[in-house]
Amino acid sequence: MTDSSNDATPISWRAVTYLTPVVAAGGEAVGVVSEILGSDAEDIFHGVRVRLTTDSRDVLLSANLVTALTTAGVETNLTPAAFATLPTYSDEATYHLVSVGWRHKHPGWARDSKKDEEPG
Repeated sequence: MTDSSNDATPISWRAVTYLTPVVAAGGEAVGVVSEILGSDAEDIFHGVRVRLTTDSRDVLLSANLVTALTTAGVETNLTPAAFATLPTYSDEATYHLVSVGWRHKHPGWARDSKKDEEPG
């Protein structure tokens, strides 16, 4: 965030709240958090479901594109133009890191069959 008057205290992915600003490279707000994606059981942050302000659609900002999580917002080094090229978010396309194989445990990707959302 470029405005030093903002409270930019680093926070955990679990502390990011709904409607937190998402900021592109250069400090321009490009959207808000619709959902934080992760695995509570493994404490793994997967990314952010972002509601874009330009066209009111949700996109997936994967964790490797997030440069900071603070009380002021979610920061990334993507440009606003790069956000416009991200594919529309789809629940069916989300995956979670799990252990695969019955003999040797190693990380792999498997389709998430359950939503991590709580009712209400």
